[in-house]
Amino acid sequence: MKSWIRLLTGLAVDLNRLRPHMRPNRWLVAAVVATSMLAALFEGAGIGLLIPLVALSRMQPAELLAFLEKGRYLHWLPDLFPHRSAGFYVGVFCVLVLLSIIAKNGVQTISLLLTSKFSRRIAANLREAIFHRMQHASIHIFEERKSGEMGNLFSIETIRTQNAVEYVVLLVQRCLLGLCYIGFIILLSWRLSLGLAVLAVVVGGSGLLLQSGLKRRGDQRSSAQLALFGYLAEIFSGIRVVRANNAQGMAEAEFKRLNHRMADVERQGSVLGGIIGPVTEVLAMAGAMALIGWAYIALIQHNLLSGDQLMVVGVVLIRILPLMNQVYGVMGQISYTSGGVREALRWLDSPLFPSRPFGAREWAGVRGSIRLEGVGYTYPNGTVALEDISFEIPAGNTVALVGSSGSGKSTIASLLLRLREPTAGRIVADGVDFWEFSPASWHARLGMVEQEAFLFHDTVAANICFGRPDVTPEQLRRAVSAAHLGDVIRGLPAGLETVVGERGSMFSGGQRQRLAIARAIVADPQLLILDEATSALDNVSERLVQTALDEARHHRTVVVIAHRLSTVRSADRIVVLDRGRVVESGTWDELTALGGHFSRLLKSAEPGTDSLG
Repeated sequence: MKSWIRLLTGLAVDLNRLRPHMRPNRWLVAAVVATSMLAALFEGAGIGLLIPLVALSRMQPAELLAFLEKGRYLHWLPDLFPHRSAGFYVGVFCVLVLLSIIAKNGVQTISLLLTSKFSRRIAANLREAIFHRMQHASIHIFEERKSGEMGNLFSIETIRTQNAVEYVVLLVQRCLLGLCYIGFIILLSWRLSLGLAVLAVVVGGSGLLLQSGLKRRGDQRSSAQLALFGYLAEIFSGIRVVRANNAQGMAEAEFKRLNHRMADVERQGSVLGGIIGPVTEVLAMAGAMALIGWAYIALIQHNLLSGDQLMVVGVVLIRILPLMNQVYGVMGQISYTSGGVREALRWLDSPLFPSRPFGAREWAGVRGSIRLEGVGYTYPNGTVALEDISFEIPAGNTVALVGSSGSGKSTIASLLLRLREPTAGRIVADGVDFWEFSPASWHARLGMVEQEAFLFHDTVAANICFGRPDVTPEQLRRAVSAAHLGDVIRGLPAGLETVVGERGSMFSGGQRQRLAIARAIVADPQLLILDEATSALDNVSERLVQTALDEARHHRTVVVIAHRLSTVRSADRIVVLDRGRVVESGTWDELTALGGHFSRLLKSAEPGTDSLG
């Protein structure tokens, strides 16, 4: 019993924490509760009418009429329908019992429909709440967790949460009905109600072990699903690597292991869930027979209970035993589905970004300069990426960031994009902390091209205009021309309306990069960030993309993370990074004359190439 109380208390606390995210209509909650209570009252009325019906059906006509006229609670019937036959009065009770059962089932059906609507709305609102939370969560959440976990969350765990809510509502409905039955038996005989309480404790105790096992299987199912869906997302994202390394057999073996693990957990949960019902039903029926036998010996033979009352108690027990079975079954399902609630809360508790709110000032673009003043950044796992970074990006200039892998170049780009928040120092745009500018105004004047362009499974036009619905056809045309995409688009079957495929699979690497360049410059950004935009391309594609990048840089402030010597040479200023610190800064001529870290990077460049080592 304590484990059930802990389970229900914990689930109630978790659901209360979910309440702000689920936002169900109050009238719907009130309607579900009201109809559940009304159904229980109609059920109680039907059972209550059985006692006089059984008693009247056992009387002779003359006795029946005298009983009704002198009865303390039934005289309303001959008063309402005077001078009628005994059969008429018995028929009235039959009709009343039938009407109460019809009313109970009608209200119960309405309650079930309302419950279904309530739970569906909760699931939809919960998915929206989780999606909203993920849109504003810290970026490291997506770096630390597998993408398959998100699919599992939206496809499985929200449904389990919906089911948990449905089962809780069903438990409340069944408990209300059970209280009605118990109240009825207490009115008949408090001694009999004590026997019923003992029966409930015995049957309930027998299911505790099975319930705890079912809860463990529910938690194990969540873990198995996360592992399976995470592996699926990972293996299909890297399908080219799998095939290139002839690792299909290894991949299938691992999938088979994870799949069998999940199937075993589901099978064990199904077996336990199936056992609970039969075990509790057998125990409940055995206890009911013992209770009736005890009532006959201890109560009827001592005139503490009439035979008619015992007959009605038998009817009540016939109704209450399946109810008890349902309650224990629902408890088992609550144990099994409560893991979904905990998993949903785990994601909803993800840290928000930013930890301090953005300001509301409008940013009109770089007028003077952007300065990094003592900027530092430490990852949540404690890894220090940047320490005391200070340099200036003058308006209209190109500043190149160079350094070996892991020196902090891409982290600086993430900070400028405001994907991460500096853990030390600040970034100042024209004398104002860049955190004071609104997200809309900052990103509206900022463009970004990464090392590997990400394209959505949508049309070419939709990818170029992504996030900028107000782009005009002329702006789109200019962006396509500046990115040297005209020939590519003219060769497509539907031109700009051609779907690019999953992650741009219908395009080559160079074409994807040029499409990303068009997306970066379509709204004429003031600040352009190029994060090794040509490092993953062959020589021919690199030349085409570099030509597009050179055009995109005209009359803009540019931060370029570069590995190409010509890009670095043409930069107005070069910032050399090593292990998260600025070790050198200056023009090409200044740095080469210095003979320091930058010179060593130049010497490490492969002979005959245009790339830094």
